[in-house]
Amino acid sequence: MNFDNILNTNLGEIISLEFITSMVVFLLIIGLSFFIYFKQKKYNPIKDKPSKSIALAEMFIESIDNKLDDTMGPSYRRKPKWGSFIGLLTAYIMLSFVISITGIPNFIYLGENTRLNSSSLFAPLSNPFTTLVFPLSIGLVTFALIQGVSIRYKKWSYLKQFVSPIPFVGLLTVWSPLLSLSLRLFGNAFAGFCLSTIVYQGLYGIGNGYGLFFVPVLMPFFHAFFDLFSGYIQMLVFTTLSMIDIAQEGPSIEEQVSLLSIKSGMEIPN
Repeated sequence: MNFDNILNTNLGEIISLEFITSMVVFLLIIGLSFFIYFKQKKYNPIKDKPSKSIALAEMFIESIDNKLDDTMGPSYRRKPKWGSFIGLLTAYIMLSFVISITGIPNFIYLGENTRLNSSSLFAPLSNPFTTLVFPLSIGLVTFALIQGVSIRYKKWSYLKQFVSPIPFVGLLTVWSPLLSLSLRLFGNAFAGFCLSTIVYQGLYGIGNGYGLFFVPVLMPFFHAFFDLFSGYIQMLVFTTLSMIDIAQEGPSIEEQVSLLSIKSGMEIPN
């Protein structure tokens, strides 16, 4: 660990391209959220025909709610905070993969002695998940929610996992969801980045750089698979496993349905 960066006040020396990409993605999500919010405020479902943006937003929210219902249970769907978390996670992972193939350059100049010096001023923004710290960060959020739900429903029984059936084994296994989620996302993103880079370097080595003329023909297929398709699969796997890991610490779907039926005074259908 480089302890010099802990007290370093010169952000230009420690900020990386991946961090800037992550911030750009968050700004895009915030901007889209405000755009949809103000469009929805003006929208009258009785008089107005829904615009494409409103229709897409409703489809996205409905798909998230359905995933919550099918994977975690109706109790989680009824709580907006869970839909907001899974929706943000979905958008962040997918946009992080997509933005890395747009070729958007980094226009932030942070000084001569930084990693983002003048020679890389126009370097395209890279996928943040090719650096372990970013998949590990969102994995830690899911890990914290898993432990929080477990403590809420198990109360003091939560501590039994650390001593039963084998003492202290639970201290090791409790970290398995964090490692599984983070390393899977990092490994697939980094593998796609490495393979695409190898192809670029190979084309550059053909005819002293003339091989780059084949980039518009070959690379769209590589990016479509390793960024778009792979990004969608990794988003789907990460969010689904997050929901499963969180939900298994609380009541089952059958218990949730039974409890909601009792609260609403309805009988459970056969």
